[in-house]
Amino acid sequence: MAAALSRAGAVRPARAPPRGAPPRRHAAARARARSLAPVANPRNPTTKPTPRRARAGRRRPRPSVSAFRSRHNDFGPLERAYRWLEDHDLARRSLITVFAVLVSRICFLLPLPGLDRRFLHGVLDAGPLGAMKDPFGDLLQTPGNVFQLGFGAMVFSSIVVQVLVSVVPSLKQKTREGGTGEAFIKNLTLYIFAAAAVVQGCLTAGLLQPYLLRGTFAGLLVNLVAGAMILKTACTLIDNHGVGDGFLNVLVANIAAEYAVVVRHVLAKFAQGLVAPAHLLGLVASVCVCVLASVWLTASTEELPISYYSRSEDQDDLDESYGGREPYLPFRINPTGMQPIIIASYLLHLPSQLASAVGGPWLALGAALGTPLVYYPLYFALLYASAFLDINETSREVSLYLGKIGAIVPGVRPGKATELHVEAFRRRTIRKGAGLLAALGTFSIATEVFFRRRIGASLSLTSMLLLTSAVMQVRRQVKSYRQAPRLERAIRNHEARTSVGARD
Repeated sequence: MAAALSRAGAVRPARAPPRGAPPRRHAAARARARSLAPVANPRNPTTKPTPRRARAGRRRPRPSVSAFRSRHNDFGPLERAYRWLEDHDLARRSLITVFAVLVSRICFLLPLPGLDRRFLHGVLDAGPLGAMKDPFGDLLQTPGNVFQLGFGAMVFSSIVVQVLVSVVPSLKQKTREGGTGEAFIKNLTLYIFAAAAVVQGCLTAGLLQPYLLRGTFAGLLVNLVAGAMILKTACTLIDNHGVGDGFLNVLVANIAAEYAVVVRHVLAKFAQGLVAPAHLLGLVASVCVCVLASVWLTASTEELPISYYSRSEDQDDLDESYGGREPYLPFRINPTGMQPIIIASYLLHLPSQLASAVGGPWLALGAALGTPLVYYPLYFALLYASAFLDINETSREVSLYLGKIGAIVPGVRPGKATELHVEAFRRRTIRKGAGLLAALGTFSIATEVFFRRRIGASLSLTSMLLLTSAVMQVRRQVKSYRQAPRLERAIRNHEARTSVGARD
């Protein structure tokens, strides 16, 4: 019957609900009932159920950053510190510099194994070993330490490379080839340094061999050369990844350690009445003069006037009316810094080393070079000549730079004539700085000798010049590293404004 009705298109009667079942409700009524039904928190069953409608109207709290950190992304304190140092360039470089200097100081205090140090105090300060001693060593270093060879091999390799670059045209061309040329020069310096360290190590090991308690000549030689390599690595690490010049930073650490001892010694003698007040005031005044002169000599420049041929005369007059200056290029009068002082000191120390090591008639030659009438003029001449050992010849680069910015030197044709004019101006500037540096260096060493004879101890004024130069170089680099993030932000803002303008 029901099948016949369905085939005929009639409406099928609704089935009656079973007895005891709740009555059926409309779909809207069922949805409304579900929205009003309380729902318990499945994570915490003890909490009070909250109606769905109330939960739907409540604003969900923003999840914290820690909620997204899983077990694999939760970094430890060391990794967080590493990532922070990656983002802060100046802090990372400062930490590397401090670490390298501390390692060098520890190695200067670390004794060589197998040496009888009961007799080394007198032996290392006199005779052949005293002549082999580093002229910039400090008073606190352990006799017969790991860095017994000192900075001699590094200074020797630097002098040889600078002379070769100034004399050999092919090496001079390497300095203009960019990164590949610089890498070649660095490798050449490293090879010469290794050879000089081996030769100096053989001489020192031969002189120290009578004081060996155990071990062999080869073991002592390996320790000496390895110490020189570690010192070179520390300086290179500061050069590449630290702040300032690595050689100067490690050297200044030695100078500061020596100054602490000398200052306490001088003040103790002054308290005992063994030092006259006039001598102490003269020493302080000499230190101030050397520091101020070193700062001025390091920061002074000579100005090469230029003019822009792409600018009109009205623009130049407008700049001058508002207090602007004529454009110029600055050239430092002392581009090599205080490096000539190190070179001259080692070159004058080398003959006495060789004379003491060889002996015989060479001892008379070493004694003659130590007299004031010979030493001071020779020191002045070496300082003056060392100031011209600058491997960074920038005359051609300056000429190309002027062409790129649309500028010329007034009265000089662009091209080769500009390059020759810039080179002549640069040479004239360096001659002025070399004369002033030679006078300052000679004054410092003569004053140092004078106060050592009057007081019995004196601050090394020559080392004070190096200390001032190192501090100024670190200050310049720190300033440049602090400016780098600002420049990056300015570049990003400029690129963002440019992209927005292009889309519009």
